[in-house]
Amino acid sequence: MIFETSRFGLLEYEEDKVITFSGGMPGFKKYQNYTIVVIEESPFHYLQSVEEGNLAFIIASPFDFFREYEFDLPEQLKEAMNLQNKEQIQVYNIVNVQGELAAATMNLAAPIIINTTDRTGMQYILPNGGYSIHQPLFSKHESAGGE
Repeated sequence: MIFETSRFGLLEYEEDKVITFSGGMPGFKKYQNYTIVVIEESPFHYLQSVEEGNLAFIIASPFDFFREYEFDLPEQLKEAMNLQNKEQIQVYNIVNVQGELAAATMNLAAPIIINTTDRTGMQYILPNGGYSIHQPLFSKHESAGGE
């Protein structure tokens, strides 16, 4: 399949790689089908809508930046997403870049959960409020070149 996007121009994607968010993404309920665009040699990817060429989210695995990041999925959500085991779960979080990459933040309070077996996904808002929606990705020490 080929789709016109504002960020990538014509984007070719495989229909069997489309991830369906049955409830859409918060704030974008009408768009339910996305593909992940991998950025080579980078921890960042794009979650690109295949229904709206102007809609893409920068995403990354939280574990690449925050090794201690953890949360529990409620049984009800596991059942709703048909999650049988941990091996079929992929977790991403939305990255917000305003200006320089060194000032980027990650929304740790609302991970994106993907069932890799049936290619379904949802953004799950963690109930305990223990994580920030604007967690800096890089410390000031790292962004200053490690000095």
